Amino acid sequence: MQILVITDEAEFFQNVHRLSRQVICGARVTHISRDTWSRSPAVSFGRNDVCIVQPEYLRMDEVEQNSQNAFAVIGRVCQNNVMPDSWLPVSRNDLILRLRELPVMTTEATIVEEVVVQSPHVRLAQFRVPTHCRLIPKLRDRLMRGIQDYHVVEGTKENHFCMALEEALNNAFYHGNLEISSELKEDGSSRFVDLAAERELLSPWCHRSVSVTELVSPFGLWITIRDEGNGFNVQAALDRCNDPEALLASGRGLLLMRGFSDELFFNPSGNEVTLVLYSESQDRELPLGTNNSVGTERRLVVA
Repeated sequence: MQILVITDEAEFFQNVHRLSRQVICGARVTHISRDTWSRSPAVSFGRNDVCIVQPEYLRMDEVEQNSQNAFAVIGRVCQNNVMPDSWLPVSRNDLILRLRELPVMTTEATIVEEVVVQSPHVRLAQFRVPTHCRLIPKLRDRLMRGIQDYHVVEGTKENHFCMALEEALNNAFYHGNLEISSELKEDGSSRFVDLAAERELLSPWCHRSVSVTELVSPFGLWITIRDEGNGFNVQAALDRCNDPEALLASGRGLLLMRGFSDELFFNPSGNEVTLVLYSESQDRELPLGTNNSVGTERRLVVA
């Protein structure tokens, strides 16, 4: 269950968001524009969602009472409906009371992982992650675990690849899905972080997710990261990496990713990147099913 705020006015959304978070600790509040709602209202709602709308967005015959002086109009999506079955105009105080009547909501954003193949020789896993930037460290640590699980590399090379991976994840979340320019980081203010926190709650950014594919074996690690943003001009960005003056403004992250990965691939639109790290382990030279670990004789590994 979530609270959906349908408005085109930032002030109205901020007021409702602040009230909701004050009344319900950790409330999940999502923004939907009026245009999106009018074009496909059923898509916007899920079962048991609470919908809060500005009074002027509804016709008089849709509202139970006169909404002329109301602060907002609230509706609840019932179990068998795709739209609120009734709309009730409320004052600011009435809205607080209505919110207090709602059951406790869980808002913990989670990383969804599906392991497609798992064996001592290879693992293929797919991840789908909502656009919540606080999940980046957790996702990074999970993906780095494959290096230890399959003894791909260690030491400095492992640390360097971790930096490249984090940069790729930051690009997908901040620049891809949230569409925030890296120039905002250069002025020393908090505008970059503040805008990211705001857009995580606003449509269309809050509805996007990041998809990740992990393929790891004793031969190496392949990680593909795809966002739902508009992408970027890959060739122009690569050209900036070769221009020291242009590199002062942007492109340092791409240079880091290229330098700390063995190979780096982008799709044509620029919203998908694959980082490759080849194994330095002795086991990569052996047929599948054998092991040449330090201190042991070559032996068959029985799964």
